[in-house]
Amino acid sequence: MAEPPAGFVHVLRAPFINHVGPILQAVQNAPGRMTLGLQVELVHCNTMGFMHGGMIATVCDSTMARATHTLLQRRTVTLRMALEYFDPIQKGDFIEAHGALLSEDGEVAHTECRVMAGGSMRARSTGVFRLLRKV
Repeated sequence: MAEPPAGFVHVLRAPFINHVGPILQAVQNAPGRMTLGLQVELVHCNTMGFMHGGMIATVCDSTMARATHTLLQRRTVTLRMALEYFDPIQKGDFIEAHGALLSEDGEVAHTECRVMAGGSMRARSTGVFRLLRKV
């Protein structure tokens, strides 16, 4: 694996995320926020050479869960996720997924994620997560 871009580090996570990555994490994240990054390679693409929608969903899901964890220190499972795709992401692009915890009530957390590439938003996701035990 090549060196991560400035401001990002490679952090091992769940086996599936490690398998489809490498997904990088910003060095600095405020509580309730998370930024993940990914250098889009051929393995992340569909037959047209665009980043696969399922891979975008995977990055959004992980970003929103980690944003929740930074503030609440609780594990989560996804209850519902919605995703809007605006523009294709090309092989070779570096994406940044910016996640935020919007609200929580002790049982569930509401989140959002914005996927950026080349200075523009390419996708937006919202999620609802069940809050599990504290870590």
